[in-house]
Amino acid sequence: MGLGRLNFKQLLKDLWVSLTNTDQGILRLIKHLTYRPGKVAREYVSGRRKSYFNPFNYLLLTVAIALYFILQFETVALDYSKIEPDNKELLQFAFKYFNIFILLMWPIHGSLIWLFFRRRQTNYVENLALTAYLSGQTMLYYILALALFTIFPSLLGPLGTIIGLLISIWYTIAILQFYQTKSFWSILKIVFIITLTNIISQGIIYSTFHIYRTLDI
Repeated sequence: MGLGRLNFKQLLKDLWVSLTNTDQGILRLIKHLTYRPGKVAREYVSGRRKSYFNPFNYLLLTVAIALYFILQFETVALDYSKIEPDNKELLQFAFKYFNIFILLMWPIHGSLIWLFFRRRQTNYVENLALTAYLSGQTMLYYILALALFTIFPSLLGPLGTIIGLLISIWYTIAILQFYQTKSFWSILKIVFIITLTNIISQGIIYSTFHIYRTLDI
């Protein structure tokens, strides 16, 4: 027997189930990604895919939500009058195309982890799933950070440093959990991956910004 035609009531019901379902709900996923991110990704790629919300859908959803909050933060809390014109233009460009940069960095990020841990017998796609979960969850941390920046704008610098450090620690724990290791060498590799990822992402933003300005798009 079929499920019948889709209507608005059923759509709302399906949405609620997707958010709260104990097996695949987003809220459950967010909770587990907070304290056992690497184990969640490991379980997903090991075959327990019905137990968790799809990592790639999760990334797309959280990037879209984060973009909305970033644009709101830019409008409400950011004072461009205190920023130099060149930096202002760069910042506006980065905010405007934030979602594109995050999605562009996702496969690069996955490639770096895969390359540095290639002896751990995981494939590239499995690392893409890991980085989709990590990037998606990081978007939620960014939203929380933006809320704090809006409430305490004078503390933007110190808060940004503290939140960035906490995310880096969480990220390190996630990869250690995923690869089931606690070695000091693995931690060093993760620190290098974080550093390299930041350098590449900033390089992409700066280079595309200069191309954008040259072409006067």
